[in-house]
Amino acid sequence: MSDIIKKITDTITETGKNVGEKTKQVGNTAKLNAKIISSERSISENYTVIGKYYYDMYKDNPDADIAEAVNSVTASLETITEMKNQLLAIKGLVKCTKCDASCPIDDSFCGKCGAVLEKPEPVVEEEIVEESAEEKADIEIVVADDTAEETTEE
Repeated sequence: MSDIIKKITDTITETGKNVGEKTKQVGNTAKLNAKIISSERSISENYTVIGKYYYDMYKDNPDADIAEAVNSVTASLETITEMKNQLLAIKGLVKCTKCDASCPIDDSFCGKCGAVLEKPEPVVEEEIVEESAEEKADIEIVVADDTAEETTEE
């Protein structure tokens, strides 16, 4: 019987060692994966810095190979600026071009730096033109005429 207990004890001990090794491997794998992710994130951030530097330096004269991407960034930046200005207008504010402070649209000077505020051009909303009853009747007549032609051709 002691031989059986010895085998069981040895098996438990061996299993414990295997579990310990596997746990150590999993821990090391997790640490390495975390370091890889951190390094990849660092590379990505540095690519962003390099790209921003390139854009700022060469946006007016980019290489032909990436001109489309540079122009796309420029267009997106202009669109974002326009949308931010629309948000400010909705809030009744305007950005100071000198210090970037938000100021009430009715002010003539920036409350932070004293610079003259540039007023945005008023937004003109397109008017929806209502069709007159006469125009609607003309449209209905044309539709009615087309229907009549289709039925006679069939």
